[in-house]
Amino acid sequence: LAAMMAPRRPLLSAVVALALGLVGVLHLLSFGSSAFVASPHAAPRDVFLRKQAADHEYRVPVDVLAYGASAGFAAAQPVHAYGIFYDELVPYASVTVFTIIWGIILGFVLLRLQEAFPE
Repeated sequence: LAAMMAPRRPLLSAVVALALGLVGVLHLLSFGSSAFVASPHAAPRDVFLRKQAADHEYRVPVDVLAYGASAGFAAAQPVHAYGIFYDELVPYASVTVFTIIWGIILGFVLLRLQEAFPE
């Protein structure tokens, strides 16, 4: 009796959803599809020249990389300059250490509370 009283689910919407999904999968997997990449006949004829120019474009001289990396180190101030060590680093470090230690303490307290009141 309970099986007969179960509500019927709409079958048409499930069939339509499956059919649309199947059409989408077939469109993406078809050989003539241009969903992601241009077809080979639409590619330009000077692909070799473009690839050669792109390879040449990505070559960066080593001295440019060295100058760029060292510019940040040369312009940076020492930590103790302008009182930044005592104004920012020490307070943030102390708050971070206190928070970590307090979290460890609370973790042990919660562990003991769980052991004290087993379910």
